[in-house]
Order: sequence, then structure tokens, then C-alpha cells
Amino acid sequence: MKYKVCWVTLCKNEIDIIPFCADYWKRIADKVIVYDNGSIDGSIEELEKYPFVEVRHFDSNGQNEFIQKAVKEQAYLELKDSYDIIIITDMDEIFYFDDFEALADEFIEGRYNVMSAPIYSLCEDYKPIYEEGKYLHQLCHKFYKQRMNHMKDFDDVAKLSIFNTRVTDKVEMSVGQHFVRTLPDMEILYEDNGFCLHIDKGMGVDYKWKVRQRMYNNLSKENKMFNMCIEYSDSYEKLKNDYLNNQKKSLDINKIFTF
Repeated sequence: MKYKVCWVTLCKNEIDIIPFCADYWKRIADKVIVYDNGSIDGSIEELEKYPFVEVRHFDSNGQNEFIQKAVKEQAYLELKDSYDIIIITDMDEIFYFDDFEALADEFIEGRYNVMSAPIYSLCEDYKPIYEEGKYLHQLCHKFYKQRMNHMKDFDDVAKLSIFNTRVTDKVEMSVGQHFVRTLPDMEILYEDNGFCLHIDKGMGVDYKWKVRQRMYNNLSKENKMFNMCIEYSDSYEKLKNDYLNNQKKSLDINKIFTF
């Protein structure tokens, strides 16, 4: 591809999803930079298997979202002169497009700041087993269309994560919400020949509960003070009911996107 693409993401004990994510990363990006926040589950060793991945380290130092915001914003400033497109996501947010090279032409030449796409959240009954040559969305069949409500024109688009560095000097991430703030003069390219898959721990109710408990225990005082990620404190019954309700409205994106 004639444009250079870098994907920036954060990691903390994500060993279960890294092999799946890597398949999506290498489909789009030349380089993936993973900022690891003290993983102890083998994530770093797994990431080091991929030649296109660079692992960097940071310490949230008890401030969680505030430090993560700064890491993402600083990474963009550092990398923007070396890449045409920078993608910034959390580890469990992955993009899949039919022909990203063609989209990149439209994105760059049209001088759009941000590209987005429909977002679907995983809500499967089980934890899928990685199969080489198959993407996660080909192994699973239950996804619900997620509503983000952070753009005035669209409420079903992915977090604003794909940036055109030629026309975007900096990004300002929203603390606790992970997406970039929509600036008044920001031009957004909305693409529907692809999607964002939000894994969102959606590999069975019990798996999501286990991960949510771990994440709640890691929340900082600042997170709790400002009620950020307050859903991590939900009871098992509430989480289960929400999960089952999402499954009721789930669909198989393989029947929508056939490429």
C-alpha cells in the first residue's frame, strides 16, 4: 500500500485475545505499537512473536484513564510525521475492511480527519479457540450493534480511531470514554464496507464476569471518584441479564459482510 499505517493500542493482561487481534492488525497496518501496562499473563511474550509489533511499557501509576489518555495523545504526536494514517484503539477494538487501500486513497485525498465504521460488540456463548487463517468474526456468530452516542450525525459508529496525519495535528482523547473528542471542524469519513469489532470480553457470561472483576480491582481512586467504568462494579446478575438481553438482539455479521 502506498500509505504508511501505524496502529497504536494498549495492553494489560490480554493474552486471550492477542492472536485474534494480530490477524486484524497485519491486514491493515505496517507497524503496531503496543503500550503495555504491566502485563503478567504472558501477553508480552506473545506480542514479541510478531515481527511487526513493537512493545513499549508504561505505568498507569494509580491513575488509569488519565495516564492512558496521555499515552495515546503523546504517541500520536510522536508518530504522526512518520505515518500517513494512525489508528488508536484499546486492545479489544479491531477494524476489518474489504479494501482498506482503496479507502485510504479516499481518506487521504479527500482530506478527512477521521474514518469510522459501524461497530458490533461480541456477545458469544463461549470462548472461541484461535484457528490460523480464520478471523475472530468468522469463528463467532453473535454480535449486537453497539450505540456510542458521541457523534451528532451517527450513533452507531466506532470510536473515532483512524486518523489522517496529513490534516490532523493532534488528537484529544476523552477521559474514560476512549474516543477522540469531535472537534467543530473535523471532517469524518463514514465507511460501511467494513466494521469495528468490539470484543468487549464477550466470550461468554462467566468469562466476562471474571475479566470485569479483575478490571474493577485495578481501577484507580480517580476512576472511582469520577464514576468512570462504574459498570465494572455491576453484580453478576446484572451483568448476566444485560448480556442475555444483548444476545436477544444479536446478529451474525458474516451474513451482512460477505467479503
